[in-house]
Amino acid sequence: MYEVRRLKKTDVRLANAICESLKSAYDPYVSRFFVHQDEGYIRFFQSILDHPAYATYYVYDQLSDELSGFACFQFLEGIIFLKHIVVDNRMRGSRIGTKLLTDAMADIKQTLPKGDYLFQLHVFERNSRALSWYLSIGMEPLDCTYWYDLRSLTDINSPLNGMNKQLFSTQRDNFGFEQIYYNENYIGTILARRTLIVKNEDMLSQHPVLCAALRHFKLSFIGYISSEPLQYELVDTALLMSKPADLLVLA
Repeated sequence: MYEVRRLKKTDVRLANAICESLKSAYDPYVSRFFVHQDEGYIRFFQSILDHPAYATYYVYDQLSDELSGFACFQFLEGIIFLKHIVVDNRMRGSRIGTKLLTDAMADIKQTLPKGDYLFQLHVFERNSRALSWYLSIGMEPLDCTYWYDLRSLTDINSPLNGMNKQLFSTQRDNFGFEQIYYNENYIGTILARRTLIVKNEDMLSQHPVLCAALRHFKLSFIGYISSEPLQYELVDTALLMSKPADLLVLA
């Protein structure tokens, strides 16, 4: 028997299991750029468990005492945003995901203030199975973001003329995510000690700085997320899907 429950602050074991599951839930080609890969995400996730703007629901198998799936939501102004929905691969085809989303949305509608809400989420174009399902329930793309791999900008064998590695510095934010700077200019975030996510657009033209950062911090990947199409290697496109929550029918 499966039961959908809302995750509580005291559900420490389940919260850790969800964070661990997120590390391998997505295509590694794109998930190398996800914050879930970093240990700081666990601290962030635990900090929002009792926050009114977030909610996580999970499917619990009472017979096997196992986590079968989960869905994470964020509540914005007039928007119920589905950040993640993950179902155990062994449960694919069992409609567990539909039950999870149906029961979660029913509870959310009872707890949120009355009003008109949009149900929204991001889905990657390469995830054709998920995209097809969202389209089948009437969701429509409103916007998109482009996820780029910037390794082509960095030649790890090129000389770093004029670069002073001593000008690199790091600072951890409240959750432990490592932010890096060069000569006090912000570059971006290091995830899981292997990936740099560039967050300062001005750094896109600073190829020697990016190259030096990869060498200095011994990183493997470098990425950038843009709202506009750019001339870099495209990893995937994240589509913003939307539908009025009151019209959402999960068949």
